[in-house]
Order: sequence, then structure tokens, then C-alpha cells
Amino acid sequence: MTLEDDLARVVDAFVDRMFDDFIIGFRFEGADRERVKRFELELARKHLLGLGSYGGRPIGPLHRAQRINAGQFRRRLALLQTVALEEGLDPDVLERWVAHDRKLERAITDGTDCVE
Repeated sequence: MTLEDDLARVVDAFVDRMFDDFIIGFRFEGADRERVKRFELELARKHLLGLGSYGGRPIGPLHRAQRINAGQFRRRLALLQTVALEEGLDPDVLERWVAHDRKLERAITDGTDCVE
């Protein structure tokens, strides 16, 4: 298997996990699961392999409008890490992926931490 195959497998399981998650799953109500998978894979391929392009809407404005807080963002990262390790993704690749996604926190979140 190639790294590209590994990324596709991880993204597939990761998006399923996010949609079904008891903490952040509500954020995906009404969303097209396959569309989310397609865009997540495009992003992963672009920043981890330098392949292809991202065809989705700009990440910052799209997500900021959803009022995602820092805790929800970090839950997504934890799910990514868990799924990637379960799927046997190379730890160095995972580290680069998470580091890249962490840089997006300020662009994606609404500036609040977890709320009760």
C-alpha cells in the first residue's frame, strides 16, 4: 500500500468517527458525509503529499460561521490522532498532519474555549 492509500483509509474512518462522535457529531447533522470525505482527502493529499488541489470553499470563513469552539476543534484533532494510529498511519506523517491542522485553529474557531 502507498501513503496515498493510507491517507484515503484514514480519512474514510476519521470522517465516519467525526460524524458519529457524541461530542462533535452534531456539527455534521445534515452534511453530506461523502462530500466531507472528499474534501478532507483533498486537503490531506495536498499538504502531506503535495498532490492535487483543494476544491472546497475557503476553510476559515466556512468554519468560523459555524461558531466552533477550541474544545470542539481539539476533539477533532484527538479523533484524527486516534483513528490514524488505529489505521496504522506512519507516526511521522501523523505528526505532520496534526501540526498542519493545529495551525488552522485560529482560522477555524470562534475564539472561545469550551462552553457549558
